[in-house]
Amino acid sequence: MNDHAYDISYLLDSDSVDASELVSTLKKASPPAKPTVTLALVQDTMARELLQAAAVHDALVQQYLRISGVASAERNT
Repeated sequence: MNDHAYDISYLLDSDSVDASELVSTLKKASPPAKPTVTLALVQDTMARELLQAAAVHDALVQQYLRISGVASAERNT
């Protein structure tokens, strides 16, 4: 491996940062905005999840019918 990849001399040569300055800068930063959760958003999310669950359920039922032979028996009648 190349020793140049492990060269950290540029970090040692840089100006040191005072920890108190860093803390005060971080405290001044505004906190992230809280997402607005509305009833409509919750209902929309739940509806999407229910539609996905319904699709998976339907696929499982179809697979069961194919495996059990029920689907082929119904087609022959």
